[in-house]
Amino acid sequence: MTFCRGAGPSFYPLSLARLEKGRTGRLWRRNDLHPVVYSGPGSNGLENLDGLFSGEEVGPVLFCGFAGGISPLLEAGDILVATRVMKSGEEIVPVSPPDFLSSCYRTGMIVSSGDPVSSPSEKSRFLIETGGDVVDMESAEWLLCASRHGVPAWVVRVVSDAAGEALPPEMMTFVDAQGETSLRGIVKTFLFRPSVIPSIVGLVSGMVRAHLRLRELGRVVAAHISDVQRPEGVSR
Repeated sequence: MTFCRGAGPSFYPLSLARLEKGRTGRLWRRNDLHPVVYSGPGSNGLENLDGLFSGEEVGPVLFCGFAGGISPLLEAGDILVATRVMKSGEEIVPVSPPDFLSSCYRTGMIVSSGDPVSSPSEKSRFLIETGGDVVDMESAEWLLCASRHGVPAWVVRVVSDAAGEALPPEMMTFVDAQGETSLRGIVKTFLFRPSVIPSIVGLVSGMVRAHLRLRELGRVVAAHISDVQRPEGVSR
């Protein structure tokens, strides 16, 4: 299984035990069994995925990362397993998640937008127009890329900001095109847009909760992989 992580600080990997120190491009491997691939926000990283999917035989892929809540029922830190992904309010990509995910977490629809959706009013509009649960910028393109290569894929998102919370657009600069934390973007925002600092600070507790839940997801998936790969007759 391959784990593809979207926008977010890369110092929060999926806790798949100890990752090797060696690193090639954006690919981290653990025992060559389940690599973790990082990509930046939006369409960044699609080229890397195309190369990964076409360069070797790839098993099931789990795309995961953070998303903004548009359903008022979701709070920061809630996990959503996609059963449908809508691209720009048009086509809907169906997803059939495995039982070990859909039985553990809430299921629903992800809406992928071409632009950041950050204000409560925008989120409310997306909810009315689509009936979705969360909004991101990557899931639809990720799934379409996997489909082009015949790779089975699922998507799981952790809510980083609830429907009623505003996400300052400046925070998009906190992550670079490779999915790394951008100190330049952070410093630039704090120096030239100090007025947004209180808004950012107000989101910190929810984002910390979201990071912890993402790590929890990693442990659930790693345990499932271990169970699947365990020889018959061998117990834990």
